[in-house]
Amino acid sequence: MLVVISRPAFLPLFTGDSAVKDTALPALVIVALSQPICGVVFVLDGVLMGAGDGPYLAWAMLVTLAVFTPVALLVPVFGGGLTALWAAMTLMMTVRMLTLWVRTRSGRWIVTGATR
Repeated sequence: MLVVISRPAFLPLFTGDSAVKDTALPALVIVALSQPICGVVFVLDGVLMGAGDGPYLAWAMLVTLAVFTPVALLVPVFGGGLTALWAAMTLMMTVRMLTLWVRTRSGRWIVTGATR
């Protein structure tokens, strides 16, 4: 949320064009709202990587890609701009979070010995 609140201070550092500033504001709101989701994804990715659960991570990313790709490809078809693309990215991270959350809740990733 700090990004949204501080935008009047830092947006002028990048551009003086009011059209660019107007385009950036809604996109920044989406980016700011997605950050907690991204944080969960980064932590759960690290936990599962550390547990050696790479095959599941690969399959989870394929599921995520299957959801994200059509949505991202439809952004320009429906005239979506920067904000719509960031919304699609937020959807991608949300799907990723859900697939990782399901895996961590299952307990099947936990390895108690030295080998898998």
